[in-house]
Amino acid sequence: MDVSLKSAQMVIGHLQELKAIETVSVGVKPVVYRAVQGATPHLPGKNQTAVRPKSQRQKIWQAMRFLGEFTISDLEAASESSRCSIERFISDLVRFEYVIIKRGLQLKAPMAQRTGSQVRYRLAKNTGRKYPIARTNELYDQNLKALVPKPVRNPKTQKKQRELNHAMA
Repeated sequence: MDVSLKSAQMVIGHLQELKAIETVSVGVKPVVYRAVQGATPHLPGKNQTAVRPKSQRQKIWQAMRFLGEFTISDLEAASESSRCSIERFISDLVRFEYVIIKRGLQLKAPMAQRTGSQVRYRLAKNTGRKYPIARTNELYDQNLKALVPKPVRNPKTQKKQRELNHAMA
């Protein structure tokens, strides 16, 4: 086993305190221990029942599910995540059509109409509470427990979507 002597001694000491093991031979080297029948010890270290901190993507995903329709600023406030991580996650979800761009930036509109406007998104596929994991050409949905392939786009709609994605940046 790849365990240091100090770590092994700490675990043995802890198990002796819990009366989960007993010493069989004291004067002989190495010392031999035996498990006590009926003892169910809890080893120190990770507590499997403890609440784990949520990942950034999980926080973003929960905020998207709650809001339904949102901007990046809305997600920043709701998930307490950085703009960079939100933009990256959204761009992955847009590629796999889990999120759609509802209203892009209107670059051809007069400046008076553009001020304060942001790209608005809508969650199109809400499959459950766990966030989807994006890979290069596929997306793993933890709720469906399945790989979702990258959708093939129609060339006519691909140009419009590309313009919306550029407006997003």
